Amino acid sequence: MTAGGRHGVDEALRRWRLDAAAVRARMYRAPTPRERERRHALWLATQGWPATRVAEALGRDPRTVGGWLAACCRAGPAALASVQTGGSPPP
Repeated sequence: MTAGGRHGVDEALRRWRLDAAAVRARMYRAPTPRERERRHALWLATQGWPATRVAEALGRDPRTVGGWLAACCRAGPAALASVQTGGSPPP
């Protein structure tokens, strides 16, 4: 996560007009497991978890989780969408 830390997530959620309940609802409606994991990371951050603890809970590198959260802070929840980057298309 960027230097904004928890405050950065709170500020981004206000900017995108989301609260923890909306983040949680979007997490459960995510179309792919990858997107669900990223939205889960965001939801945990809304609960006050630091990126390192979120990463540990999800079995991810802290830099990966920090990147997801920073992207969301910059570009909004759409930044957490899973994008097909190669290989066969998903079923």
